Amino acid sequence: NDAAYAKAKKDLAAALTILDKQLSDKKYLVGERITLADIAVVSALIYPMKLVCDAKYLKPYGNIVRWFTDCVGQAEFKAVIGDVVMCKKEIPAKQ
Repeated sequence: NDAAYAKAKKDLAAALTILDKQLSDKKYLVGERITLADIAVVSALIYPMKLVCDAKYLKPYGNIVRWFTDCVGQAEFKAVIGDVVMCKKEIPAKQ
């Protein structure tokens, strides 16, 4: 349903706003090294970043884009999840 999809994107945007602020003065969530926090949050964001969060949606979240692409570019991430291709065009939920 369109209303639920719109609400989910709005809720995601609210969470991304908080996350982006958290990353404003840090390379990673808890300082200068990847921790379990980064692994957990990146893992939760993989499918939204691949399917929903196109460049227009992510424009206000530059810190997240920097952090996310840095994390998924690490050899250890790639060994588990492969190459992550960021969303070019949103794939809307099927009704």
